Amino acid sequence: MSQENVEVVRRMYEAFNRGEIATATDALHPDAELHQPPNVPDADSYYGRDEFGRGFGLWLSAFDSPRFNPVATEEAGAGVIMRVRVSGRGKASGVESSIEFFHAWTLRDGKPHRCFVRSTRAEALKAADLEE
Repeated sequence: MSQENVEVVRRMYEAFNRGEIATATDALHPDAELHQPPNVPDADSYYGRDEFGRGFGLWLSAFDSPRFNPVATEEAGAGVIMRVRVSGRGKASGVESSIEFFHAWTLRDGKPHRCFVRSTRAEALKAADLEE
């Protein structure tokens, strides 16, 4: 079941990167949660598919053609841990940039449910209460 969870999450990111935002959002559990890192400006938590999308949209609004490139994806307990390189061109600066984060996912009913975005793998696993 855990490898299946990895594939579900990976497919959701692939849909986003193809520009299929509705497909990516529809892959989420209806009660999805996004928990941004506490150390970034405008850090917050978002509840439900619409709010999840709004939270991602607020963060990504500074970029043209943002991408979430999974660097490594693996099962972690009953969830998924993913090292993600977020890249895009700054709308204001025109400069291409990238940064890496860890996304720790829990699933409910076979769908991505809770995403904790953190700077380190250990922080992400701890926030999501996932075992290694």
